Amino acid sequence: MKFFQYILIILSFNQLIQGQSIKILNNLDPLEERGDRSYKNGSYEEAAIFYERAFKKDTSKLPLALKIAESYYHIDQYEFAEKWFRVGLKDNKDLTSQNMLDFAQVLMVNQKYEEAELWLKQYKSSEGSHLIASKKLSSIENIHKHFRDSASIEIEPLSINTKYAEFSPFYYGFGIVYLSDHHSNDVTNAMGWSAEEYTTVFYTEELESGRMKDPEVFHQGLNSEYHEGPLVFYDRNKIIFTRAGIPNKNNAESHLELYYAEYDSRKDQWINMKPLPFNDPNYSVGQPAISKDGKTLVFSSNMPIGYGGTDLYVSKFQDGEWSEPKNLGEFINSVGDDMFPFLINEKELIFSSDGHGGLGDLDLFRAPLNASSHDEVENLGYPFNSSYADFGFISDSLGRTGFFTSNRERGGFDDDIYRFTAKWSRVQCIVRAASGEILSNAKVNFIVGGMVRDSRFTDANGMTDFLALPGEEIKLQVIKEGYVSQNDVITSNELFAGMAMTSTITLEKEPIARPERVDPDVELQELYNRRKAMVQVNGRVYEYREVGNSRFIVNADEKILLSNTPADDGQSVEERAKQAVEEKGLDMQEMYSLKNIYFDLDSNELTEQGKEELDKVVKIMTVDQKIAFSINSYADSRGSMKYNDELAFKRSQKIARYLIENDVPGSRLILDSYGEQGILNHCEDATECEERFHAVNRRSELELVMRKLYTNEEQVD
Repeated sequence: MKFFQYILIILSFNQLIQGQSIKILNNLDPLEERGDRSYKNGSYEEAAIFYERAFKKDTSKLPLALKIAESYYHIDQYEFAEKWFRVGLKDNKDLTSQNMLDFAQVLMVNQKYEEAELWLKQYKSSEGSHLIASKKLSSIENIHKHFRDSASIEIEPLSINTKYAEFSPFYYGFGIVYLSDHHSNDVTNAMGWSAEEYTTVFYTEELESGRMKDPEVFHQGLNSEYHEGPLVFYDRNKIIFTRAGIPNKNNAESHLELYYAEYDSRKDQWINMKPLPFNDPNYSVGQPAISKDGKTLVFSSNMPIGYGGTDLYVSKFQDGEWSEPKNLGEFINSVGDDMFPFLINEKELIFSSDGHGGLGDLDLFRAPLNASSHDEVENLGYPFNSSYADFGFISDSLGRTGFFTSNRERGGFDDDIYRFTAKWSRVQCIVRAASGEILSNAKVNFIVGGMVRDSRFTDANGMTDFLALPGEEIKLQVIKEGYVSQNDVITSNELFAGMAMTSTITLEKEPIARPERVDPDVELQELYNRRKAMVQVNGRVYEYREVGNSRFIVNADEKILLSNTPADDGQSVEERAKQAVEEKGLDMQEMYSLKNIYFDLDSNELTEQGKEELDKVVKIMTVDQKIAFSINSYADSRGSMKYNDELAFKRSQKIARYLIENDVPGSRLILDSYGEQGILNHCEDATECEERFHAVNRRSELELVMRKLYTNEEQVD
C-alpha cells in the first residue's frame, strides 16, 4: 500500500465497522458506489473487490478498470495494477493525468522504464512543466548511475524476517528495536492495517553467528491497543514515538501523533508520557528522527502548508520547549511523499521519497538538513534502493553499517529489514587539460600517509577511481607526459561510506613541440589489440598490471608485487605476465587474455566473438568467487548524445544478462555506460571516418573491481 497512508492512518468509523457491515451494505448500495466509499475511506483492497464485481457485470465500463488499477496501486500490488491499467487504457476518454502518472509509476516499479518514460512525457505534456515528471524522467534517462557504487555495499535480510511486516528499526542498547504486525491477522504489509490489527515494538540483538536473537516484545508499557509507529531513543532514557490518535465522536478520522516519555529503570516503567505540542486533530505528525544531543527533531507530516502529500519538518528544543515546526523546504520536500527521516548528525539527513525520481517506488535519499538546491539531494542508489519501496534507514555515525526496510521481495508485499555494510568510500579522479580536453592515460598516484597506496591510469573518459577507508586523507598526484604535474588533497566521505567523492584536476601543457600523429592504421591495430592479462594462482584469479617500472598482480582482496624491473616492450602482455609470475616463484595454473567486446552499428546484440570473451569471464568468476567485474560500454560518435547513452547502457545490460544466464550472480556485476564520451581515436562528432575507425569505439570493456582495501600492502614506488 502507498506509504502516505501510514502518515494519514485513515482509520474512520466506517473502517472500524467494515467487517460486520459488508453484508448489510450489499443490499443498500450499488457495487461501484460501495467501492467508491471503501476507496474514500482508504480500504483499497476492499474497494478493488467491489469494483471487480461491478466490472464483471459490465466489462464495457473502462473507467471501472482504472478504479481497480488505482486500488491495487495503493496496496503495492503492481502486477495487478498494471494489468487493470492496460484494460482501462483501451479507448478510454476519461483518462486523467493522475492515471497517467500512477501508471508510469507502476511501470517503473515493474522495471519497464522505456514505457514508463512515454507515459511520463504524456503526463508532462498534459500538466505542463511538472517537477515530479521531470525528476522521474531524468532518473530513467540516467538510471545506470544508480548502480555505480553497488559493489561497495553488501546487504542481507535479517533472520528475524517473517511473512509478516518487519520495518522501521532503531538502535537501542546492544541491539535494535523494530515494528511488526506479527501479532495481528495474516497481513504481510505494514501499511495494510485495520481496526483489529496492530503493530508491536520488538527488540533483538545480533549473535556471534551473525543471526539475530529471537525477538521479544520490547516493553509492554510502551505497546498499547493502538498503533505504535516509528520511534527514537536519545539521552539514554528518553524516547519520542509515534502513536495513532484515538477517534472521537466529533472527529471520525484517527491521525498520527508524537509522544514523549522517559524510562524509570527502578520502576521498570515509562513515565512522564505526554504528547508533543504540535500534535493536531486535523493532520498527522509522526516518524521522528532526532540528533544525538536531543535538540533537533525531524518528522513527517501532512500539514496543509506543505509541498506534497507528506513533507519533512524540523523543530528545535530550546529553553525546555520544542519550537514551532519549520518545513525543510522545496529542495528536500517534493510534490510527492517525503518521509521516514534519519539524522546521521545534526546536519546530514537520510529520508525516503517517491517525488524525487529514482528506481520506482519510495527511494532512499541523502541531503544536507539545510539543502539549498535540488542537486544536493542525492539518491543512495542500488542496492539500498530497488524498484519497490525502500525506507526506514538507520546507520552508525560513519554510515559504514546499519539497517533499512524494503518490500522488494514477493512483488512488493512483504516489508523486511536488511542489514548493510559499506566497506569503503570511492574516490574518483577526473583529469582534463586546461582547454577542456579529456586526458586519458594520465597516471594518478593515490598517496595515503606519505606512501603510494595505489597507482592508476585514467580511462578514455579521463577518469579513474580508488577505494579508501571513510575519513582518510588522500593526496592525488597526476602525471602525464607533455603536461605540468598537479596535486590535490581530498578526504573520503566520513559521513557516509560507500558513496563517491570526486576531484577534477586540470593540467597545463608543457611548452614543448607536439609529437607527430601516429599512423592511423598502426593506431587502429594497437586499439584493437588492447587486452588484459589475468592469471590463476593458487585457485585465485589476479589481473596483471604495470605502473612505471613496477609489475604486480591484484584481485578482490590481495595485491602481490612481482618486480620493480622494467618490462620488456618486445614481449606481449601475456608473456610479460607469465615471466614475472614465474620469476616470483608463484605457481601459475592458467592464463586468461580478455579482449574488448565489439558491437555492430546501432546494435546491442552480442557477436560470437563477444560471447567467446564473456565465456572467459564466466570461467574466471567461477574459479574465483570473490571478484566482481565492472561492465563499461561505449558507442561511436554518430547519432545523438541521448541515443548513444541509451545504446551503450543497453549493451551493458545485454552483457550482464548473458553472464547472469550463465550463473554469474548479478551482485558481482556493476553496469556503467558512457555513450560517445569514450572515443579512442579522432572519430569524434563532425569528423569523417572510415567505418573501421568508427567500429573500434563501439565496445564494452570489462574491468576487475577491487572489492576490499588492504592497508598492509607492499608499497609500489
